[in-house]
Amino acid sequence: MQAGYSYAQIGRNVALIAASVAFSLVLCEIILRVFNAYPPPPHPLVPSRPDLYQADDRVGYRLWPSMTTCLRYPADSPEILPIVSNTNGFRNLREYGESDTRRRILVIGDSFVFGLGVRERERVTEVIESIEPSWRVDNLGMTGWGIDLMIRALEHLGRKARPDIVVLAVYTDDFRRLLPDFAGVGYEIPKYALRGGQLVSVPYPSARGWRRLRLVRFAHQFYWNQIADRNRYDLNEALLDRFVDIARDIGSQPVVVFLPGMADTDEDKARRRFLRDWGNGRRVPYLDLTDAIHGRGGEKLFIDRNWHWNAAGHRVAAEEIYGFLHVKVIPAR
Repeated sequence: MQAGYSYAQIGRNVALIAASVAFSLVLCEIILRVFNAYPPPPHPLVPSRPDLYQADDRVGYRLWPSMTTCLRYPADSPEILPIVSNTNGFRNLREYGESDTRRRILVIGDSFVFGLGVRERERVTEVIESIEPSWRVDNLGMTGWGIDLMIRALEHLGRKARPDIVVLAVYTDDFRRLLPDFAGVGYEIPKYALRGGQLVSVPYPSARGWRRLRLVRFAHQFYWNQIADRNRYDLNEALLDRFVDIARDIGSQPVVVFLPGMADTDEDKARRRFLRDWGNGRRVPYLDLTDAIHGRGGEKLFIDRNWHWNAAGHRVAAEEIYGFLHVKVIPAR
């Protein structure tokens, strides 16, 4: 051994380093707990509104079927909105399988399409149908969905709805909803992963044992926000490809629409640029509503102190989507 070091001395040094690292980790965990930073999700998860939503293995979750209730949104809103669901558990007065000779359009999305904060007749889908009564515009929107659950819903109900056109409405925040621990309204929703370049369905990760450590939560968030890609562009691209395949398999024309937030950050720009490039590559009609929403009212089109559209916002979106479909999509069929 050089410099008079013995194996015993080396062992003591290694043990000292290990003890120092362990002490530092324990100290960091204690500090995070004292300041209540990076808390783990509850186990089991606690649904935010079990009176409204129920778990469903096929689509993650849905409304309770054939339900009539009321909802105040936002919580301080003076108006209480009626909520009616069909037998499939979605906010609709009618069923997807009804006989109808009109051109069928199905719009899939998250709480924007669901119409959180507005009456059903004020939603983008109902407004499009009022503009063009020769179209039947069905709504397949659900609070908190990401593109993953939208795809599962199309797989589950696409053939029943029999759409001529399927519009996938992607809100800018939907990208991050593919992260492993995102749970929508609080259910252990099925997830997708890419393995060997292929989409596979995986169960929701359980927050047990060491996963409940604050340090693990910190490392997890740091990894996705600083090292990996919290927008999961690779996984979103695979899901968008699946969307196209499903839509065409059921005889529908796929269309993608980007729904902006009140701002247009660098991340928002990257998200909509990604969708534009993907649409060009797959030859899928793509509409970006950013200029229309920001140029025709901006924050005035959103509920006060909230990120969802008000009735005026739904009207602007409906007019833009109608014009796009009428000019760019339907003549090509």
